Amino acid sequence: MSLSYSQLRLYRTCPRQYEYAVVKKLPRPITPAESFGSSVHNTLKKWGETEIRGQIPENSQQSLFGKTDGSDKLSPESLHLISGLYPLKSDRLRDLWHQTFSPEVFATRMEADLARQRGERLMEHFYQWWNKQSRTVLAVEKGFSLAMDGLTLTGRFDRVENTDDGVHVIDFKTFRPPTPAPNIDADLQLSIYAIAAEQEFDKPCTALTFLFLEEEKYTEHTTQRTPGQLADAHKQILSLHNMIGERDFHPTPAAEKCKRCPYRNVCEASAYRD
Repeated sequence: MSLSYSQLRLYRTCPRQYEYAVVKKLPRPITPAESFGSSVHNTLKKWGETEIRGQIPENSQQSLFGKTDGSDKLSPESLHLISGLYPLKSDRLRDLWHQTFSPEVFATRMEADLARQRGERLMEHFYQWWNKQSRTVLAVEKGFSLAMDGLTLTGRFDRVENTDDGVHVIDFKTFRPPTPAPNIDADLQLSIYAIAAEQEFDKPCTALTFLFLEEEKYTEHTTQRTPGQLADAHKQILSLHNMIGERDFHPTPAAEKCKRCPYRNVCEASAYRD
């Protein structure tokens, strides 16, 4: 069986919702919030790809541009060439957002314009975060497939950066952090990323971050994983896998949860209907 983290999350939210979405594959429209989040991720993917193209591997300057002054530094002409090819500036990020934003799912032009403006503010906050330090990007929007006791677990890294002693996985969120603050030390998604990152990049995963991008600010939550935490995540994944395999799709209705469910009007157990 092949499962993704998003499917595991859906099953933990409500097994009946998982059944409708994954097993029965009932169609549902893409919501404006989902479309907006996709536009943000696609923009940051393009930004990361630009970073990767602009990175010069260590000790490669001479082979790329020649050693012109007897030092290990790039000549002014070479630096000018690089900055022209790879203009990593905030206005470039804003341009990428406008090129990528999809307004089609919004009900009115006004709603689309407000979402576009909101995205501009998110890009500003991302740039503030990005500009805090120098970064070496290993991958953006990179898929992975993880074999685990008869289960294939699939997923996708939003962004992976190289560190002095391993890799740092960053996951973007386009909503406010939950209150109280998320318990990132026990978050299953980050545990899966830690396991998959070590397999994909053959390096230890030294940092895991949820980066929440809001209109007013960004919020960064960073953690690590111990072997014991990874073992616990392994057990959680196999337990969910077994319940899905046994077709345990009993609903777990609750008013707020059902209100956000796209299948609320076809589910007989729904605690909320339009």
